Amino acid sequence: MRRPLFVGGLLLLAAALGVAWWASSHGHAPEGPAEVDSTEPTDDEPETPEEPRRYAAIPKIDVHVHVPRSLTGSAMRIFRGQGVAVALNASGSEPGERLDLLVRTGRDVGLYPYCHLDWRAAADDDFAQYAEDTLRRCREQGAVGLKIFKGLGLGYTNDDGTLLRVDDPRLDPAFEAAGRHGLPVLIHTGDPKAFFEPNTPDNERYAELSAHPSWSFHGEIVDRNGEPTGLSWPSWESMLEQFENRVARHPDTTFVGAHFGNAPEEPDRVDRMLDAYPNLVVETGARIPEIGRHDPERMRAFFEKHAERILFGTDFQMSPGGGFVLGSMGESMDPPSRIPVFYEAHWRYFETDDRDFAHPTPIQGDWTIDGLGLPREVLEQIYHRNAERIFGLEPVTTVDRP
Repeated sequence: MRRPLFVGGLLLLAAALGVAWWASSHGHAPEGPAEVDSTEPTDDEPETPEEPRRYAAIPKIDVHVHVPRSLTGSAMRIFRGQGVAVALNASGSEPGERLDLLVRTGRDVGLYPYCHLDWRAAADDDFAQYAEDTLRRCREQGAVGLKIFKGLGLGYTNDDGTLLRVDDPRLDPAFEAAGRHGLPVLIHTGDPKAFFEPNTPDNERYAELSAHPSWSFHGEIVDRNGEPTGLSWPSWESMLEQFENRVARHPDTTFVGAHFGNAPEEPDRVDRMLDAYPNLVVETGARIPEIGRHDPERMRAFFEKHAERILFGTDFQMSPGGGFVLGSMGESMDPPSRIPVFYEAHWRYFETDDRDFAHPTPIQGDWTIDGLGLPREVLEQIYHRNAERIFGLEPVTTVDRP
């Protein structure tokens, strides 16, 4: 029997809403009832850089966005206006009518969905068959991959109340099935290191955690009523070990480590994992602020060494009401005026040697970043060629706006 689970005051809504219950630490909004498609908000004027500049006219594939089905057209107009030709929608679904709608509405405009699994079924005797049937149908319906949210490892629980681990052997059949059906696994494990540290003014992500206290994974776990459970959150290190164990166990399954391999604070760790596991690639979603803090020469060498293993992603999110989350959010969503600034900071990071400039997501920390000045051949791989190869996408050759 599948059980509704509650951890840390967070409600499991997947069955009712058709999406993962807390899609990520960055405030993914569950999709509600279908809406009439609308254009993007125009209640304020877009910001422009102080010195407008041109960047490489290379089409981009964003492998990590979150878009409600009803806003497919609006989202793609925004993306193409910023040079993103194709996007992969992590706000997908289990197979069925909703996934079919996501595939059909996105196919003509270049927005392709991932599919989801219900990890509440992990304890069921028929989990292996459920995973096999679900992922086969995902592939048949046109999903591009399997998206796994951080609720696996930090939300779903066992019968005894302990957290269901990312590397729990009972889950092996799902990851094996993903490999058999050619579904790359975009997996978010853990969260920023600072979210596992005390939520005090000394925490460098204090502003973000103050706006969203439930994003903290430090100390004791409480239930949905705020009552202590007697259990503690795992450490950041434990989460990364679970992630690595999972990748190592399935060499025939391609893993896309979300948020720069889930370890942007430790590029040496990511470098080692990429060397050790040929089935692992990483994407950059919502972590340019973190990786941009590292020495630019060191990071340029990293990107050049692993040019075939890094995918462009942003974690750009739209709510059903049309609001935006650009990497993360404070007390409220971002206005549409920040969208050009958000993208411009990405292109500036990848393509220029600029130093000490603002990163894309101010709420994530009060620091500046340094550009990498990557050569064009590396940019081509990161921006679109790697995604085409890994997800089996048609080559993109045009871009609306450089």
